[in-house]
Amino acid sequence: MYWVIKIVLYPIRFMPRKLELFCGRALGLVLRNFNFRTDIVRANLELAYSDDIKKGKMSKHDLCYIERENYIHYGRLILELLHIPFDGLRFAKKNVEVVGYENLEQALNKGKGVFLLSAHTGYWEIMSVMASIYKVPIYIVTKYLRLSLFDKIWVKSRESYGVKLINETNSAREIIRALKNNGAVGFVMDQFMGPPVGIRSSFFGRPAWTMASLAWFVSKTGAAVVPVFNLRNSDGTFTISVGHELEFKKTGSDDGDIIYNTQVYNDVVEMAVRECPQQWLWLHRRWKRVKEDQA
Repeated sequence: MYWVIKIVLYPIRFMPRKLELFCGRALGLVLRNFNFRTDIVRANLELAYSDDIKKGKMSKHDLCYIERENYIHYGRLILELLHIPFDGLRFAKKNVEVVGYENLEQALNKGKGVFLLSAHTGYWEIMSVMASIYKVPIYIVTKYLRLSLFDKIWVKSRESYGVKLINETNSAREIIRALKNNGAVGFVMDQFMGPPVGIRSSFFGRPAWTMASLAWFVSKTGAAVVPVFNLRNSDGTFTISVGHELEFKKTGSDDGDIIYNTQVYNDVVEMAVRECPQQWLWLHRRWKRVKEDQA
């Protein structure tokens, strides 16, 4: 079935990039007009930016603009994701630029492994393809898709670029093994993660249950944490920005270390989302349980 999908999708390779962007824009606007999860997107935007609106820094019109551009982003992203099973390398070499790669090299040179802190911004899947081009031994902590057919296709596609997948369930041993091999382990930290594996942190000034395992692994292994985010440019190309290593703060207690540094990681992700909110996954229920937490 994997090869059948590759053959079916192969003609997309020849679609002019401008036409692909136009079709993606149209698809996104159709999704919005049919109210595809618009209730979640609007609720999230209002929750995240309510303080800015109260202070006069933003208006309801600004939120409408973000929402509209966000759906255009989804439409384009759907078409771009179709390149991954068969055409990711060509697409990446032609449309993706990496800035700050030396920061990752410096972290890897320490020999303790690296955690790549990232989020669902821009065309995030293309980052694993770029890792293949740069010969980075990358491992991704991921969930598997509910539909087994799509899951098999997606796993096969990622593995074809040399990416090693780690199921987030019972993943500790594999992560530690990857770090001992001086690998780069990708952590996407912008999704809801409830207790007991998550802790209540702050995201856009609101309570948000967040994965605590990254801070725990860093405290135990001494591995570096390097932020890596991807954004779409106005001309349809993409820029992957690799930031400087984040310092792990010692607070005097194990629990304090986890709480403090998880908040630091959340703040870094928030800054990346605020840089271009139109390109984040607002249709995800990031603030589940927020009403209960506020109460």
